[in-house]
Amino acid sequence: MKIFFYLLLLSNIVFAVVQWLMPYDQFFSESRPIAAAEQLRLLNETTSQSVSQIENQAQAAPTLVESIPKEQLCYTLGPFKQREQAQEIIQRFEQNQLPVTSRPSVEKEYLGLMVYIDGHTTRQQARKTAKSLAEKGVRDYMIVNEDDKPFALSLGVFGLKKNADRRIQRIERLGYDVKSEARYRNRTIYWLDYDQPENDNLQRVIDRLKIEQGVSRISRVCG
Repeated sequence: MKIFFYLLLLSNIVFAVVQWLMPYDQFFSESRPIAAAEQLRLLNETTSQSVSQIENQAQAAPTLVESIPKEQLCYTLGPFKQREQAQEIIQRFEQNQLPVTSRPSVEKEYLGLMVYIDGHTTRQQARKTAKSLAEKGVRDYMIVNEDDKPFALSLGVFGLKKNADRRIQRIERLGYDVKSEARYRNRTIYWLDYDQPENDNLQRVIDRLKIEQGVSRISRVCG
């Protein structure tokens, strides 16, 4: 029993000496909780910085869709197919003390599909083909002489494709090689430009033009 008591006393003395020579936190090497706390704090700060940067960028970014004030808008009215029509509306604007300018523009107007027979080298050959068609009951034709279609025999220009197709089928049944081509012509149209909103009187005139003549009022940025 005394031996056990001495051994226990000796072990306590040894432990006390070791504890005095080496601190407790170095003796038991564990992960410091402070590091985890610091890591959590830094992560929180990074997130806050990212959110702050996104908010700043959102505030600095320009608005993509902005309504343009009426003071910055100008207007175009048209198209008018005849100069007289444009002049009449110009007089309406002048009577209402609203400056307006006329602007001509050339566009291609679709006429329809021309049905024709080509391959002639002389007018005499074209007349010979026309005569043979007349003998078979086809009397509506005209000789046209163009750079890419010399002495072609036109059998009509049709606004509707179904009418052109019907004409082609009839001529083909008679034994002729028939072709078709879209036809256009240059036409001058007129636009009216102004930089102030219309009053009620002009607005009623423009509304009537939209219905009766298919005229459009186009808003645009001035400049």
